[in-house]
Amino acid sequence: MSRLRVGVAGLGIGQAHLLAYVLDPERFDVVAIADPDDRRRSRAEADWGVAGVATFEELLDLDLDVVDLCTPPNLHEPQCIAALESGRHVICEKPLVSTLDALGRLETAEAASSGRLMPIFQYRFAPGIARMKAAVDAGLCGALRLATSETSWLRGDDYYAAPWRGTFAGEGGGAVFGHGTHAHDLLSFVAGPLVSISGQVATLVNDIETEDTATGFGAVADGGLVSMAVTLGSIREITRLRFSFEHVSAESSVEPYEPGNEPWTFDWASAELAAEADALWASMAETPSGFSGQLAAFHHAVTTDRDLPVTLADARRALELVTGWYESARTGRPVELSGR
Repeated sequence: MSRLRVGVAGLGIGQAHLLAYVLDPERFDVVAIADPDDRRRSRAEADWGVAGVATFEELLDLDLDVVDLCTPPNLHEPQCIAALESGRHVICEKPLVSTLDALGRLETAEAASSGRLMPIFQYRFAPGIARMKAAVDAGLCGALRLATSETSWLRGDDYYAAPWRGTFAGEGGGAVFGHGTHAHDLLSFVAGPLVSISGQVATLVNDIETEDTATGFGAVADGGLVSMAVTLGSIREITRLRFSFEHVSAESSVEPYEPGNEPWTFDWASAELAAEADALWASMAETPSGFSGQLAAFHHAVTTDRDLPVTLADARRALELVTGWYESARTGRPVELSGR
């Protein structure tokens, strides 16, 4: 198996990426880590046994196949473009970029590069979501009636101590953009892309520029309705997904950062459909979940010249939803989406 040489920039959520790489030594070799904070970088060097550099530019000077960006969102566009122009593959944490124009520039850069760019949507790679998606794709579920998501997390002064957080310049948006995006992506992943959105946003929890509470309502192409809610002021943290299809009602676990993991509950309209679903799920190969699952699928894609497991088209769909949500909140009117 061909090993990919990886450099990781940013040691916040980058630590979770590092763990996934280190646990998969047949696929990945972490060459270096980059972080401007001397203390954090030195500790990570000791913890992971990997050489550290202070800057992204130093990372690009090394012999790498993949640059993994876990840096602040306002750095993503220039760093993605620089890494693509150097011929490296790029993996980038969410939010990828904050505007559709910026995303267009990344699409152009990827098309001109020998490297490929994969956004992170690791929640897709979980066993409960895999079962739900397989049942939909097999035609067992029928038409969507209603899909709902609830992202109820808690963020306060400690989280917003980083000066770029809670600002439009630093983050590009708030709870809709950076926190609820995983649950909203999963709704689209399972139920299909939204074709319209009506949104509300509010800042009710923290003294910040961006929103920390929001609701959104939309529809998918076949007429099914979607409801989304997100807050950063929930004492009890949960994430919950629920799907009401013609032939099944399904509900996720409520683990705040692992809603795609088991247990999921499925209530089928008939014993025959339940048996078909059980047979389908029994035939599915077991795969890694979370970051490990997405990174393993990435390795397979780039070493066999297959489609990436998450693409810039997926990022465009998510960003179009956020952009429409904000426009609707500003104007008080529904916004049509492309539904792609």
